[in-house]
Amino acid sequence: MVQKAKTPCRHIGCRHLVDTPGYCELHKSEATGWNSPRWSGSRHERGYGSKWTEIRKRILARDNGLCQPCLKQQRSTRAKHVDHIIRKADGGSDRDDNLQSICVACHRTKTATEGRGRPGGTEETGFF
Repeated sequence: MVQKAKTPCRHIGCRHLVDTPGYCELHKSEATGWNSPRWSGSRHERGYGSKWTEIRKRILARDNGLCQPCLKQQRSTRAKHVDHIIRKADGGSDRDDNLQSICVACHRTKTATEGRGRPGGTEETGFF
């Protein structure tokens, strides 16, 4: 059986060869999107196990199941997610005062804003 040729690591200047297109072991942290290491592991390994399920229920009940950013814009939208106002990657916690009920559209917008390196939860975005 013929083996597929190895490809160079995607990191600029790296000469390591890898079996599948992407990054070598040294540079795998640079992967983005679904290939990012932050998506590896089960939900429990990422910190969203049974304890998070209980926290999520409590926050949705506290906020009456309504999206908090939408409420600030005088809109009433059903929340399906619970969001960290200050994301965990920036030092946020699972404390109730750092969590908000949020609809899918607002969560998507907030996450995209944070992903571009902008701090989340600013007055301008209406998410804090």
